[in-house]
Amino acid sequence: MRFSDQFLDEIRQRLPITQVVGEHVMWDKRKSQPGKGDMWACCPFHGEKSPSFHADDRRGIYHCFGCGVSGDHFRFLIEKAGMSFPEAVEKLAGMAGVPMPSATSGRKSARPSARA
Repeated sequence: MRFSDQFLDEIRQRLPITQVVGEHVMWDKRKSQPGKGDMWACCPFHGEKSPSFHADDRRGIYHCFGCGVSGDHFRFLIEKAGMSFPEAVEKLAGMAGVPMPSATSGRKSARPSARA
């Protein structure tokens, strides 16, 4: 299934990336600034002792300055939780309260008309 950019952007706008990432990391209280949506943690993708993993709500992205991984909400769940893209979209849409589009939205129905 193909998702529209508008639909994916709505999920990103409604759901802070720190909420998505926060289910998989422990935020560093000394370095993070929750009021600004500027959060730091040890990277969930490689072992490290000091937090070099950054999630930024304003930009809607994460980046590790140690190993170089970066991405958005969807990429995080694909890489960290091993989900497919459609699975990540469905989970994040649910978290954001955005209804999933129907399989036929934007297309004509495959059902034959009654007049045929």
